[in-house]
Amino acid sequence: MMTETKILRGYYLTALGQEPLAYYFKLSSDHLDYDAIEAGQVALTFYQNNEAITSIPAIIRIDGVITNEKVVSEYLKSEQKDHFPMLPIVGIYDEFDPLVFEQMSETFKGLQKELKELAQVHYIQGDLFEFYNEEKVND
Repeated sequence: MMTETKILRGYYLTALGQEPLAYYFKLSSDHLDYDAIEAGQVALTFYQNNEAITSIPAIIRIDGVITNEKVVSEYLKSEQKDHFPMLPIVGIYDEFDPLVFEQMSETFKGLQKELKELAQVHYIQGDLFEFYNEEKVND
């Protein structure tokens, strides 16, 4: 018997919020979460963008589950044609806590602020060194 597959449409969740682009993932019938997976859940996978697949663990919010055999077959064919696999789902992330996720977002905002402040200090120091070097040349 051939293994059945579900195609999942999902959005990556990062400290900046939900990414705007949807990605497609696959889940085969031999996976423990095959019967339990549904739209609205959060799942574990790996991070990707339009250029690369990484080994970085990532979380997605599942937006849709495609089970129609013909549609699933077309997605699997496009995977072969494009030479770019749909990433697998590692599992449902039952432990996902929206409050902790919000804390992560707030913490990242603080980090962004700190990065801006440090970048300004670096820029000012760069100007001071340039000024110092100009003084030495003119002596």
